[in-house]
Amino acid sequence: MADSLLAQDIVDGAAVRDRPNLFVIGSFDRRITFYSQQVRALSLIHALKELGYLHANPRIAVVGGGAAGVTAAAAAALVTGSQVVLFESADALLPLQSTTDRRRLDPHIYDWPAPDTSDPIANLPILDWESGTCRAVRDDVLLGFEDIVVRLAPRLERRLRRQVTALTRTVDGYQLDITDLNAPPPLLGAELREQFHLVLLAVGFGIEPGEPVPAIQTASYWTDAGVPVAEFAARPTPRFFVSGAGDGGLIDFVAAGARDFDHAGMIRLISEYPGIPALKSTLAAIDARARAEDAKGTRFDFMAAYDAELLRPLTDIGLVAAVAQQLRPGVQLTFQTQHAELFDVSTATLNRLAAYLTIKACADDGQRSFRHLHCGVVARIDAPDPAPVVAPYWLDCAGETVAADAVIVRRGPQRDVVRAPFAPHLANFDVTHKEWLARHGEATLVPKLSGPARALFQEAARSANVLAPRLQRLAANQLPISVQLLREGANIRWSGAIRADQFIRSWSEQQPLEIILPDGPQALGPVAGAVLRVGCHSTNCRLHAAPGLWSQLVRELSLESPHAEGMTMPAIVAGNPGGAAQDPVSLPPDILARRIHRSLDSWLLERLDAHLQPFFASNADPGRPINVKIAQDLRAAMAATWAVWHASFTDDPALLNHFLRLMVCAVDEDDHRDAAQILVGPTKMPVILRGTAVALAIAAAWDATSPKSSKPGNLVRLRNGDSEWAGHGCAADMINGDEMSLCAASFMWQTQFVILVVKNPIEIGQIAERPFAQIDTDQPGLSDTDGSGPVIMSISRDFIDAAAAGLIELRALLATVEARHFEALEKTIMKGAA
Repeated sequence: MADSLLAQDIVDGAAVRDRPNLFVIGSFDRRITFYSQQVRALSLIHALKELGYLHANPRIAVVGGGAAGVTAAAAAALVTGSQVVLFESADALLPLQSTTDRRRLDPHIYDWPAPDTSDPIANLPILDWESGTCRAVRDDVLLGFEDIVVRLAPRLERRLRRQVTALTRTVDGYQLDITDLNAPPPLLGAELREQFHLVLLAVGFGIEPGEPVPAIQTASYWTDAGVPVAEFAARPTPRFFVSGAGDGGLIDFVAAGARDFDHAGMIRLISEYPGIPALKSTLAAIDARARAEDAKGTRFDFMAAYDAELLRPLTDIGLVAAVAQQLRPGVQLTFQTQHAELFDVSTATLNRLAAYLTIKACADDGQRSFRHLHCGVVARIDAPDPAPVVAPYWLDCAGETVAADAVIVRRGPQRDVVRAPFAPHLANFDVTHKEWLARHGEATLVPKLSGPARALFQEAARSANVLAPRLQRLAANQLPISVQLLREGANIRWSGAIRADQFIRSWSEQQPLEIILPDGPQALGPVAGAVLRVGCHSTNCRLHAAPGLWSQLVRELSLESPHAEGMTMPAIVAGNPGGAAQDPVSLPPDILARRIHRSLDSWLLERLDAHLQPFFASNADPGRPINVKIAQDLRAAMAATWAVWHASFTDDPALLNHFLRLMVCAVDEDDHRDAAQILVGPTKMPVILRGTAVALAIAAAWDATSPKSSKPGNLVRLRNGDSEWAGHGCAADMINGDEMSLCAASFMWQTQFVILVVKNPIEIGQIAERPFAQIDTDQPGLSDTDGSGPVIMSISRDFIDAAAAGLIELRALLATVEARHFEALEKTIMKGAA
C-alpha cells in the first residue's frame, strides 16, 4: 500500500475478522487496476513476512489467477520455504487479459495528473512490465511467473481448471473443497479436498453478464469485440447508447465517439497536450473536493466544476478542438447513468476529462449531439410506428425513448458469483474493510510499494536468479540506471532506480545513466548543477530533457567551460522514456544538491586515498598522474599530513568540497560556484591527484599547513604560530578562458601563497624559466594593489630536485622562497613610500 501504511495496517486491511490466516487481496478495494492489484499483493506478502506469519513456512493456498493472485503466489514462494498452490478455474492464468489487443494497460496513468503517471514502466521488483496491449502485458507477466515456477519447483504450483467451491475452517487452518474441471467422465466435476495453513483470496470481481439489459447482448470489456469499432462509418449520424459511469463506461463512451479509437493515442493527446501542465493543479483540487464530499456521503457535480474552472482554459489551449478532430462525423451520443451527476469520484481523472472533452466537442458541432439520461432501469422496446429514424435498437429510459445503432453496457461484473463459495466467511468483510478504508483515507487510494518491500523482493529475485522478461531484454544492452528529478512546489522530487546518495554508481560502476528532467534548469536550482556534474563525468549518460531549455547551459558548463579543457557534454534527448517513478522522495533543492555532491566528493576522496597510499609507500604512480619522484622521508611526512587531512575531509564534507572545487578552478567566486563544482569528477582526477600530491609535499615541509573551508583559497598556513596565510592549491587548465601558463602571473589571486600545478611540459618550461616562486620587484605599490602579490610556487626544476633529495632540502627551498618574498615585499613598500 502507500508508504505511510505500516505492516500491521496492511495486514488489518486484508485480514478477515475472526478468521485467523485468511486474507483478501483487492476484491473490496477502490482504484482497481492491473498494477494496483500487483502492488496490493506484494505489500501484503511483505507485511506477512515482516510480522512473522510466514516464519514457520505455512502451506499457502492462493485462490484466483488474476493479477493479484499470480503476484501473491510468486512473491510468497520467493520469500519463504512454503509450498504455495495457486488455484484458477479457467484454463490459463490472467484469463481476462488474454483476449484483447485493442485494450491497453498502463501502470500509472489511472492516477494522472499526479507526477510520473505517464511513466510506461511498472517498476515492480518481480513480474515487471511496461505499458502495452492487454495481451502483451499478460505475456510478459506470465513469462516471468513461469520462470519463477521452474526455478522454485516443486514449492510453487499452479493448478488450472480447479474451482474452489467451499472453504472450511479447521484446527490449524482451512480445508478447501475443489472441483477438478479437467477430470474425465465419470469423474468429471469430482470433488477434492486439501488442507492449508494460510489462504489468500484473490478472486477478483468476476465477469460481466452477457445480457446486462434484457434482450441486449454486450461483449465483455476485456475482448476486442467489446471495443466500439468503425462499422458505422458510412452512416451520416451513427448513434451510440452507453450505460454505466465507471471507468469502463467512460472509456467506451470516448471510444464510441472517436473516428478510430486509439486508447494510447487518447492518453497521449490529453496528458501531453501543450498547456495541460498548467491545469493539473486545478484538476487535483477538484478531485480533492470531490473526495471530501464523498467521505461525507455526498455526491459531487464534476460537470459544474469543470464548466466553471476548466472549460475556458481547455478551449483556449485548443484541446477541445483537438478532440473534436478525433470524433466521428455526425455522431450522436447518449450516456445513461443511475445518478443525476454524470461523473463519479471513483473514476480516473483522465477518463473523466476525456469524456468531458468529448461532450464539449459534440456541443461545439451542430451535426453532432450529446445527451445525458439518468434512470434506474433501461428496457429494450419495439420501434415506434412510425419510427422517426431507422435503428436496430430502441430503448426506454424513465419514459424517454432512445434510438441506437449500438448499445454498450458497462455496469460492472458479477461480484457475488465469485464470492459465493466464501460467503460464510466474508459476511462482514465489506463493512470492516470500508471502516479500514475510511480510517486510512488517502493512503489507500493509490497503492504504493514501500522501499523495504521492494528491497525484500529484489533480493529474493536475485537469490533465485529471476529477471523479468522486460529486464532481460534491456540487460542485453546493459540496463541503464534511470532517475527523474521533478519540481514539486518548493521541493525537488527525486525518484528512480537508485537513491540520491547512490548517484555515484554512474561513476564507480560506469553504468549507463538516464536522467529524466521534465523541468528546466532554473526550476531545479542548485540540483541542476549536481546533475550536470554527474552527467559530464559519466561515460554513458543521457539527459532526457527539452534541448531548448538545457543545451546552452550544458554546453557552457562542459565543452565551452572557461575553467577547464577536455570536458564532455552528455547527450540531451527530448521525451521521457519512463522507468524512473519508483520510491519518490521530496526534498528542498539545497539539501538534495548537497546530498548528491557529498556522495560524489566522498567517492573522489577514497579514489585519492587509494592512489596516494601506495605512492607514499614506494613512489608507485600508475598512469603517472603525479609524475614527481619524492624522497622516502618526505613521502613519510606527506603520509602523516594526509592522515590528518583525510580525517578532516571525512569529518567535514564542506571542507572536502571546497578543497576539490578550488583545486580544479582558479576562480574563487560564489557566482562561479556551480561552474567550478561541475569540473570535480573522474575526468579531472589526474590533475586533482597531482595538485593534491604537490600541495601535500609543500604542506609537509611547511609546518602547520592544512585545508580551509572558506574563501579566499583552500589552504591555510599558521606562520610562526601567530599569523595566518591563506593559500590556493590549484591545478586548473584555464583561468577565465585563457591558458593557465599565459595568465597565472597576472591573475589577481586572493591569497598570500599559490601552489600552481601545470599540466604539460610546455607550461612547465615557461614557468620554470624563472627561479622557483621568484616575485618580480617591480610590482605596483601599495597605493595601487594590496601588496606585492602572493608567493607563487610551481613544479620547477628547483622543486623537483628538492623533493627528490628529501624533507630537509624542500624545507630549505621554502625558506628561501619566503626570504625572497619578504625581500621583494620590503622593496615594493619602500618603492611605494618613495
